[in-house]
Amino acid sequence: MICISIGKIGMIQQVNMLQPSLVEVRYDLLRKSPELVSKELNDTILQVAACRPGMIPDSERSTILKAAIDLGAVYVDVELDAAPGFVEDIIRYAKSRRTNVIVSYHNYDDTPPPDEMKDILHQCYSVGGDVAKIACQANSSRDSARLLSLYAEEGRKIVIGMGDRGRITRLAAMQLGAEFTFAAVSEAEATAPGQLSYGEMNSFEKTLNSR
Repeated sequence: MICISIGKIGMIQQVNMLQPSLVEVRYDLLRKSPELVSKELNDTILQVAACRPGMIPDSERSTILKAAIDLGAVYVDVELDAAPGFVEDIIRYAKSRRTNVIVSYHNYDDTPPPDEMKDILHQCYSVGGDVAKIACQANSSRDSARLLSLYAEEGRKIVIGMGDRGRITRLAAMQLGAEFTFAAVSEAEATAPGQLSYGEMNSFEKTLNSR
């Protein structure tokens, strides 16, 4: 399954036209309320709610994510390295409403050694994640290969190599059992380094499925 990630309110109209099964709403980039997004987004498109730390305090992030859950988000994404109280609170709230929890790890510099990544994967599950997400900067083809090797581990997961060298991981994920993989409305509107457009990803998936 391909999930379009959006970071601008103007992208919603384009997403509605493309009709993907799933969309990741980056509330930290949109700066719009879940209520407004839900009104604008076609109600046949399922939602992953994410609100990354940085510019928004945890108290506000919590309010946003809980509102998105109440409005029907099927996944909520919380960061493994977020404050323990924040992580526990969101996971407890999500599970009480039967929302799938993605616990995510992001490394924008490099790809850790295999044993370290396996440990991170298991940490994502141990804190309460239904799905583990690992996104690392891939600086070489070896980095991408190490990331893809994580699909041999047990559990629901999304493993992504960021950057140009990591693009292959986004394509391979569709055949290796990823919960879903990310794409952008267009490469110019990517919300993470190395995201391919939905059109490219969809075309690739159709080609593979036709064989």
